[in-house]
Amino acid sequence: MLKHALGYAMRPGPNLFSITIILFLVKDSLSRSVESADYDFEEAHVGLIISPVVSSNEVRQIEVYWRNPNFRSGDVIALFASDPSENVQPLWTYTPKTRNGIQKTRIEADFMPTENLTFQQQCLTHYVAWLRNGIIKKTNCLKTRPNWMHDRRHFLGPLRIRDVFLPGTHDSVAYSKIPGSIYDTLVTKYVITQDEDILSQLIYGVRYLDIRVGHYPNTEELWWGNHGFVQIRPLQTVINDVKTFLANTQEIVIFDIHEFPIGFGKNLSIHHKLVNYLEKELDEYIIPKSYGWSSNLDKIWSSGRKLIIGYDLQAIVATRNSVWTCVTHQWGNVRTVGDLYAHLNKIEARALRLLNSRFINTVPRSAMAELTPNTWDVILDRLGGLRKMAEEININITTWYSTQWQHSANIVAVDFIKGSGIIETAIEWNEKRYQFAGNSTISPVRI
Repeated sequence: MLKHALGYAMRPGPNLFSITIILFLVKDSLSRSVESADYDFEEAHVGLIISPVVSSNEVRQIEVYWRNPNFRSGDVIALFASDPSENVQPLWTYTPKTRNGIQKTRIEADFMPTENLTFQQQCLTHYVAWLRNGIIKKTNCLKTRPNWMHDRRHFLGPLRIRDVFLPGTHDSVAYSKIPGSIYDTLVTKYVITQDEDILSQLIYGVRYLDIRVGHYPNTEELWWGNHGFVQIRPLQTVINDVKTFLANTQEIVIFDIHEFPIGFGKNLSIHHKLVNYLEKELDEYIIPKSYGWSSNLDKIWSSGRKLIIGYDLQAIVATRNSVWTCVTHQWGNVRTVGDLYAHLNKIEARALRLLNSRFINTVPRSAMAELTPNTWDVILDRLGGLRKMAEEININITTWYSTQWQHSANIVAVDFIKGSGIIETAIEWNEKRYQFAGNSTISPVRI
């Protein structure tokens, strides 16, 4: 058609109609070029999460979530058992009706033992793709992120921890890595907060660990990881996982001890014994407090050490160089999605104001992005347990931090990390912050 129109236009004498046709065809051709460049998908994201809900007929259900401001009627999201570029048939398809959303697939993710994970990024069985007119436009997979910080050191290096968007877990030690379905007791429904052990959390991309320690002098293991007054597992198990991860990567990890619920009282000597134990076990990795929160990541990496231990007792921090002032926890202590949104919106709005005013506060902060039951909620089981609460809130956390608070976020700690997209959101927006600042000059974010 274009050749015919050009031939018509080349006839002697002016021909306004033919010129109009040429301009139309050129414009149409340019429009198709723009579409072929996939500009509609530059801001799009499609991902996979694993529901934390466990019941007699549901465990590890895969859910698809997406964000695409330029979605079109007829677009399709599809789930695959392997890489969709290999022309495999989808296991499940869905036609999105909104620009942001989440959909259950009724397909169970494979149980992934920790020993099957490696220290190189890998896709784990299932893939998702966004298709338009049958053509794949965006893909993703259930993946690990064991080296995401060091892989981006060219732009993360000049930044302080306070300048980086870090994914974290709340009550990191309160995990139950389960191969099959379980029936929760009233205690476990409100105690277990994670589905992955510490090593797996770190391999999947977590860089902030929220640790609570109990002291049990009458047991073989003196030090335990707790959730409140509930004794979960020996602290030595947690430390061994951290050491394994640090020995195999160049990632920087924050090991933040925030509570001492059992066996400490006001006895500082017990705290000193705990710090002595941490120093003995983790000495080769501990970054001395003298580096300070103002140090950038390049300075930390150049030290050859990779572990920051936060400690929630200033009397100990003041006298020991191995522990730092702990990260500031920003709790909402709320029980509904709306109230949690109000809390997080308030703290992130304040952080953005400080960012714009160039106010410098070096101590990192963690938005505690989970619902908090009260005593009667637990006794009467009014909220259905932490798994149900996390499923209700985690996709909202992912959406809010990818569309509203992405510029101000520092650490965001969640329950059941694989039931959220906060790791991918953090990595994506660290990259975009760098792009917005300009690739030629690194401009650290000041919050």
